[in-house]
Amino acid sequence: MGRARHLGRELMEMCGLDGGAVETNLFLSQAWLRVMGAVGAVSAVVPVELARGRIHVGQVRELGQSRWVVYGSWPEPAETELRHLFDQARRAGAFAVASRFNMARWPEETIRSVGGEILEPFGTYVVDLTRDEERLWMALKPTHRNKIRRARAQGIEIRPELEPRRFQSGLESAYARGGRHNPHSEGYFAALERHLAPSTLKMSAWLDGTFQAGALIVFDARRGYYLHGAVIDAPAAGAANLLHWEVMRALKTRGVAEYDLGGARPHTDDPRLRGIFQFKEHFGGAFEPCCFWRKIVHPWRHRLHRGLERTRAWLG
Repeated sequence: MGRARHLGRELMEMCGLDGGAVETNLFLSQAWLRVMGAVGAVSAVVPVELARGRIHVGQVRELGQSRWVVYGSWPEPAETELRHLFDQARRAGAFAVASRFNMARWPEETIRSVGGEILEPFGTYVVDLTRDEERLWMALKPTHRNKIRRARAQGIEIRPELEPRRFQSGLESAYARGGRHNPHSEGYFAALERHLAPSTLKMSAWLDGTFQAGALIVFDARRGYYLHGAVIDAPAAGAANLLHWEVMRALKTRGVAEYDLGGARPHTDDPRLRGIFQFKEHFGGAFEPCCFWRKIVHPWRHRLHRGLERTRAWLG
C-alpha cells in the first residue's frame, strides 16, 4: 500500500491535482475542464473553493445567461459542500448547476437532500483493484474467464496504444449499433492528449494484424474510468474481455485502487444496453447507482432564460 500511495502522489502532481480530498477526482480538475473548453463544451473554467479543497467547474453561457456544469463528484458526505457550491453559483449569476456527465457518481439520495432534480438514474460497476490478481481473476464470471483463455489461445494481442484512425472507425461502428453518430471529434482526442496524457491509459486488442477493440481510460489517484471504447462489428471472441482484464492489471500496476467500467443501466428494455450491462457486471465489480441531476439556484434568471429560449424558437 505504501507504493500505491507514492504512485498516487506522483499521479496527482503530473495531472496538476493538489491532493485535496475533492480535487483528487480528475473530472473536477483544471486539466479536464481545459479539455471541455477546447471542444467548446464550456465557455469558461471556474475555480471553486470548498471546505475539502478546490474544484473546477464549467460555465456555459447562453442567451446572455450562464449555468455551471459539474463533471465530477466527491465522496460522501457531500451535502454541505454542494450547498456551498450552489451558493457560489448563485452569487456569480448562474441560474443553475447541473451534472449530466457519464463519469460523475452522484447518489440520488444526496441530490434530493439538497433540493436537486433527478434527471436520469443510471449506474456503474466498480472493481476493487486492491485485491491480489488471483482474487481478481476468480471474481470474474466463469464465462468471462473462459473467453479470456480462448482469446489468448487464438493469439489475440493486447497493445499499450491506440491507432487513432482505427479507433475512430471502431467508435463510429459502436455508436452506429446504438443508432447514434459518434459525437467525439479528432480535436477532442487531441485535447485529451494535450491536457491529460499523464493520466491516460490506451489499450487495444489485435488479431492477425486486424484491430478488434480499443479502450481509452483516464485515471486519478483513486479510480480508473472506462471513458471510451471501440469494438469492430464482428470482433474475435473474447477480444473485449481480454482487453478489459489487461486494463485492470495495468491500472493495478499503477497503484490505482478501483476500475470504473462506465455507464450501466440495469432497468432497460433495450437488448443492446442490457448486453452491455451484463458484460460489465461479469467483471466482478460492485454496482454503484448514480444519477444525472440539476439544481435551479436562481429561479428568476432561470425563468428569464426559458423565456429567451421560447422567443428564439418563435423567431426561428
